Amino acid sequence: MIGKVAHIYAAEKGGARFEENMSNEDRRAIENLFVVCANCHDVIDDKANEDKFPAELLKRYKKQHEERFRKAELQFLEEYADLTQQTMPKMPNNLKRLSKALKIEEICTAKEEVDGVRQFVEKLSELPLNQRRFALRIAERMKRRDLGGLPVQEVISVFRISHAKLKSNMELIEDHCLGSIDEDHIPGKYIVSLWDRKPGGNPWIEILDFCEVSGDDPDEFVMELNFALYDEKQSEEKS
Repeated sequence: MIGKVAHIYAAEKGGARFEENMSNEDRRAIENLFVVCANCHDVIDDKANEDKFPAELLKRYKKQHEERFRKAELQFLEEYADLTQQTMPKMPNNLKRLSKALKIEEICTAKEEVDGVRQFVEKLSELPLNQRRFALRIAERMKRRDLGGLPVQEVISVFRISHAKLKSNMELIEDHCLGSIDEDHIPGKYIVSLWDRKPGGNPWIEILDFCEVSGDDPDEFVMELNFALYDEKQSEEKS
């Protein structure tokens, strides 16, 4: 198929739909041009067919054609959108609610604690959503079992995933500096672990412990990145 550029209003005098009052710049403008097949170009640009193809009809054809492909472009952009960038993190500033929930006063009195949580949130915000949810499920089981990590075979069995799927999930989590699979002190035994934040403990367990006391949903933190929930608002401080 050969495409040709047609003019809505002719480029030269004597052409179809020529407008005396248009400047040469306007005639060359993209608004006055559209691409059609070679055969249609010859028909549309023929002065003898001017009545069959008035300017308003050609403008409508151009608009419909562009809208058709604009929709396809938008669908492509939506399909390949970076979902991690659709939710902006809400960072904590004082950690007073977290401090009260965990009954650890130092959390809200040390600046490095706020910095540590913020650094964790920055890493978490770039982690793909599926791996965030997977890590949260790991953390929930670690908390229930009061363990610092889970044996690989246990994770495979409990979550009914293949070794390859576990490996791919943990490789992404490790790439974002949030966890890993490591060899245990027993040779040949491997452990799935989620890394501690600095300078505190495990941020995943921290989320679960906090939500257990506050009644908040862990998804608000892990999926919605609303870590401002760790803060106490001014109205709450006064009361």
